[in-house]
Amino acid sequence: MSIDAPSTPDASIGSLPNPRIQDRHGPEPVAHGAAVQAVFNDVDRELSVYSAVHQLWYEVVGDRDQEPGIVAELDERDHEWLDAPTPGREWVVKLTSSRWKAGTGTGDDYSAYYKYDLTLRERDEDGDLYKTGRACSLRVLPQFADLNYKDGSDLTLQYGEGSLVRCSTTWADESEEVEGRMFDLLEAALDVDRGRLLADRDEDSRRIQKAEAHHRFDIGWKRQVVETLDRTRELIAYGGMSEIDAHQKRQREGYLEALVDADRWHLLGFDRTRFDIELKCYQAAGWAEIPREDPAHHPKLEASFAGVDGDGALPHVDEWDDVMSTLRTIVSSHLDWSGVGRDELVADDFQNGPGLPEYRYPHPTGRREQLRERFEAVSTEVYREALKANTQAVYDILTVVATESGASYDTLEERTGLARSTIRYHVSRLAEIGVCEKISNPVLVVFPSPAALESSKEILRRIYPDDQIEDMMERAEERRERREERDDPSSVGDGDQEESDDDLEDVDDAGDDDRGRSSEWAYFEDLSLKPHQLANALEKEYLDGDEVRVRTDRRSWIQ
Repeated sequence: MSIDAPSTPDASIGSLPNPRIQDRHGPEPVAHGAAVQAVFNDVDRELSVYSAVHQLWYEVVGDRDQEPGIVAELDERDHEWLDAPTPGREWVVKLTSSRWKAGTGTGDDYSAYYKYDLTLRERDEDGDLYKTGRACSLRVLPQFADLNYKDGSDLTLQYGEGSLVRCSTTWADESEEVEGRMFDLLEAALDVDRGRLLADRDEDSRRIQKAEAHHRFDIGWKRQVVETLDRTRELIAYGGMSEIDAHQKRQREGYLEALVDADRWHLLGFDRTRFDIELKCYQAAGWAEIPREDPAHHPKLEASFAGVDGDGALPHVDEWDDVMSTLRTIVSSHLDWSGVGRDELVADDFQNGPGLPEYRYPHPTGRREQLRERFEAVSTEVYREALKANTQAVYDILTVVATESGASYDTLEERTGLARSTIRYHVSRLAEIGVCEKISNPVLVVFPSPAALESSKEILRRIYPDDQIEDMMERAEERRERREERDDPSSVGDGDQEESDDDLEDVDDAGDDDRGRSSEWAYFEDLSLKPHQLANALEKEYLDGDEVRVRTDRRSWIQ
């Protein structure tokens, strides 16, 4: 029998066609959450910023049971970024504290330092505090040479001695706005001179910690947007292979609809960055109970700066415009791919939705070609796997997954007659090359997309056109009988027994367990296997948990 496999794309399975870039115009995504940091080299001052906040806490609060303390009142007329408070309330700055990761001394003599938070709140006539959409808070941390962790290791001071201040806020379009709010709160709480702060600030320490851009859109388009994020996740994971960290999370309560977190967005045509970007579609908790007329009923699509890998430095504030441009482009492009236009945007108290200003952004095209190549590559691998020589094990596994539109290990074991460990081995290998995915708990084996499922069904029908369900049932029963014969000591020496490739790959009979199987065991030190290889085999389910033993009577910490 001869079967012609689909032609392999020009590029390898680990690459994507280069997308074209086309300038487009659309409503500009709104900046939302933002955070920047700075170190003030003020250790030689009479009081550093940190020491001044520490002293202020003792003067105003004095006891953690009495927190928070109010250390300042703000007049919105003195600050352009502040709106008028809710009628009957005023803007105040509260002060709280908590233990920090570093201190002085070691062992029983260790004494932790504290971190302090200055937070904007509304206060009513009764003294009750309220959180609002207009947020701003500072975290003040010590940067002193004599600080160490509890285990005695030194605290690394990346930007010298002094005080580290992190400012987190909302609805700031520029980094200068975030830094300006940092100074406003420090001046209000500490009565410190802005000129002194500018003189002490280490320029290299001015780093971006958080940046976000989003659109709120009509809930009727949520399914299309989530599907677009699913396709993006597939493409990034496919193009970047195992080098990236791309994942999707789903929560049943519906708050987080879909999420992609990766550092290979350039594979789709976006600017190459040295930091991760997270793109998510989400809604407010309890959105289903919120009336449709309320903006909170509708979801947001938000791209955010998600940190850097390893020991890489955070982006400098001078890179703010570049970071925001990339985030806005990703949001706009995904809404465009989803068919969401200006008329589908939803306004709220902080942004105008359909009335947002127009901007120009570089939009990657050729996404359909990328998707087609992705599915062609999967189809090629399905052919290769299903036509493996000397065995129909993989063909049977793929057939069950295709027929059931997803199958559990129990279903695969029952329908194929293969041992659980053999199934896990093949499924893990198929998942590594992108033919299928393992989702949920307990594991459900599925094809990576509806398109891949449909194409795989057709491929499997063409490979063995005369194969019927009765034929698979016969193969399953033969496999079970062969394993039973191997496990029966009385069958040894009964003559030549032909072993199939299914049998040779079946490691499920290696185990002297409560099911009465005989087996061979070896000490780990006598094996050529390395510790990390064993860990990897367990994690990827090449080995079952009942195939590894650990002696527990000598070590009390082993449970």
